[in-house]
Amino acid sequence: MSSIHPALVACDIPVFYATTEGQTRRIAERLVATFRQKGFVSRALDVASFDADCIEWGRVRAAVVGASLHGGRHQRAAAAFVREHAADLNARPSAFFSVSLAAASPTPAEREEAAQLASGFPAEAGWHPQKVVCLGGRLAYTQYGVLTRFIMKRIARRRGAPTDTSRDYEFTNWDDVACLADSIVRKVAARTQQAA
Repeated sequence: MSSIHPALVACDIPVFYATTEGQTRRIAERLVATFRQKGFVSRALDVASFDADCIEWGRVRAAVVGASLHGGRHQRAAAAFVREHAADLNARPSAFFSVSLAAASPTPAEREEAAQLASGFPAEAGWHPQKVVCLGGRLAYTQYGVLTRFIMKRIARRRGAPTDTSRDYEFTNWDDVACLADSIVRKVAARTQQAA
């Protein structure tokens, strides 16, 4: 009887993500594009995918994990992935980005709560990333079901956010995404110099 071994995914800087409406995936893909422009092999990998479980950690020079915040919690799949790979993540430069509407809120208390939830997420799993970043998400009205659209519109109205449900509204600051990518590249370069 033969056993089939999956091919390992070779990558310098994998960007793992969990997403609900797709904005976290879009951010992960932007990070990957930046890393590739800097000469690294990089891939965006859904934490629930087969490839995410087959990463060749010996080749990884840095890692990024992203998850979106809904109802005060990040996705369970992201939490499970981080718990399973905390040792791998801690062994190299790493960062966590949390995506939420609260991160782009005009209310300081809401931004602070989002920051606390973002900081607590890796800590609960025993992961100690060098950087934790909160990024604004997107009101994806066109992708919500009827009930979610109704709830999100009511929340948006209370917060003074857009309520036209015929379109989506993006609150991601792409300059912050670029800064996150640059900080990871600098950490990889510093580690390479230390090893030389």
